[in-house]
Amino acid sequence: MGTGVSSKPSHSIVTQIAEIEDVDPTDLEPPLHAVVDPDALERLIDSSRAALSISFPYRGHRVRVDGSGAVEITTANHTDPSGESPEESHGD
Repeated sequence: MGTGVSSKPSHSIVTQIAEIEDVDPTDLEPPLHAVVDPDALERLIDSSRAALSISFPYRGHRVRVDGSGAVEITTANHTDPSGESPEESHGD
């Protein structure tokens, strides 16, 4: 769906998801920091080589960040808005 390179991958993720969903970035629930640690993500990208690729589910989308900080968002059909896929749910 979308791709982008930003100085901060977390900013790009939030901006792209909000644009795709036509909502304000501050209205995203859960917030990105509830799904992944944005500071840790950025430190990992900053200290990585280009071959790095990180992906995770968020709000029904698959987020992929490569070693350059480029962000790719695709729709993941089996993910609920909490960012967990059925296989990743940890219900008691």
